[in-house]
Amino acid sequence: MTTADPSTPPDDPYLAPRAVDDLSTCAFNHTIDLPGHGTVEGAWDLRAGLDAYLGGVAVAGKRVLDFGATSGFLGFAMEARGAEVVAYDFAGEAVWEMVPYPDFERAVIAPEIRNHLHRFENAWWYAHAALDSRARRAGGSLYGVPEAVGPVDVAVLGNALTRLRDPFRALHGVLRLTRETVVVTEMLPKSLHLLRFLPRSLGLPVFLLPRSNQRIRFDAWWTIAPTTMQELLAILGFGESAVTYHRQTLLGQKRLCYTVVARRTEPTNPEL
Repeated sequence: MTTADPSTPPDDPYLAPRAVDDLSTCAFNHTIDLPGHGTVEGAWDLRAGLDAYLGGVAVAGKRVLDFGATSGFLGFAMEARGAEVVAYDFAGEAVWEMVPYPDFERAVIAPEIRNHLHRFENAWWYAHAALDSRARRAGGSLYGVPEAVGPVDVAVLGNALTRLRDPFRALHGVLRLTRETVVVTEMLPKSLHLLRFLPRSLGLPVFLLPRSNQRIRFDAWWTIAPTTMQELLAILGFGESAVTYHRQTLLGQKRLCYTVVARRTEPTNPEL
């Protein structure tokens, strides 16, 4: 059962708090330990590798944006480390941009995806209550984090860009609000593990994931090379960056991920 609070002002960027007390209405993207409930399983288990996933960035005393928050593990973990957390993800009618194959039945798939995203949001509120969290959640299009959210010290994008047709646009929207540091973590498919050895001087590749003869991949767009990610961040004013590699557990298997930690070196251009 869920209940909504209708008293939220229309100009407030944050979602109205909801009471979610039925675990069966939730979907957890990450395994999480909840007081009174024990361990709730998710596809990803980042508990042992959290420091590496966050690039070793200290968040205590920082205002942090957890972009692409899904069920909230990263944000709640950072809150436990002393951060003030704003979670942001899809809300309302906004969903992943699906690859527009000619025979794709969007009218059939879109409601299923929207329901799945709503179950992520339910899981966030469920965990929020269990953890007695003070984090706030905003939502909408991932291309339009509202300016009313206000400036943040740190932005964390954990595997948040793969399902976006225009990841640079999303980065731009997040980083215009980010004062100090951005942390971007993405998974590298096995076929592209060699990208970790590619120097920036040899190119800045972005790999298209969908294939016309494999139409089951309708919800993922790109693999962005670590060096390319560094350059995208530098273009947006985060010119000092470093890349680290680590393995995280996804569906019981270790997957290679990279994390780029970048520091702001130039101010935001207010005209853009």
